[in-house]
Amino acid sequence: MTANWYTRLAFLAAALAFVVVVLGAYTRISDAGLGCPDWPACYGHITVPDTHAAIAKVDQQYPDRPVQPAKAWKEMIHRYFAGTLGLAILALAIIACVRRRREAAQPIGLPLALVALVIFQAALGMWTVTLLLRPTIVMGHLLGGMTILSLLWLLALRSAGVLKLGDTWEADWPRWLALAGLVVLACQIALGGWTSSNYAAYACPDFPTCQGQWWPQMDFKDAFVLWHQAGIDFQGGILSNSARAAIHVT
Repeated sequence: MTANWYTRLAFLAAALAFVVVVLGAYTRISDAGLGCPDWPACYGHITVPDTHAAIAKVDQQYPDRPVQPAKAWKEMIHRYFAGTLGLAILALAIIACVRRRREAAQPIGLPLALVALVIFQAALGMWTVTLLLRPTIVMGHLLGGMTILSLLWLLALRSAGVLKLGDTWEADWPRWLALAGLVVLACQIALGGWTSSNYAAYACPDFPTCQGQWWPQMDFKDAFVLWHQAGIDFQGGILSNSARAAIHVT
């Protein structure tokens, strides 16, 4: 495999990762995160049950989660694309280690790190369902997706020769400023995931004020509790309005 084909595959994987992130967001805002109560199957099927007899049967098996085909398909389509992305990343790692390992410009550690990361991301996807949309897991799943997208883009740029492995990092002020911006961006993405997973998006229906005030009643103590007791169903959120307002204002 030539470097040109490897670069194309890397860019294709990055584009696919972007699609997976968007589909994940769409699944989330469509309230379809629990469209399939099991993982990786959907009500024990590879696809969503589509006949009345099948739906009636699985409804008996999952009385608390009756089949909603529209939501289940959104979740499964997201899983199909995520699975395809995992195979693309695995292919990049195998090609890098087997076919191109002797090429000086070929990154090896980065594709292997992506394989480890996508495996952990799959585990987060499973825990998102089995732990009933626990906010910390949902936020971690978002950050994992963005990290995979970023690293695939980095791999594609390195494969294309835009960034070279031997480049040194000079600590001049524009680079420090860019690094600071990256940290702030990561924090803002995490806060966005936390806002969504705690259903705090509508805690402040107005802007730039919140509930008609510059400093509304807010409960910061409960707003950022990272872990709650087991068995809680987080669909719809469990926080008070003041805690959700604290998340949104932050």
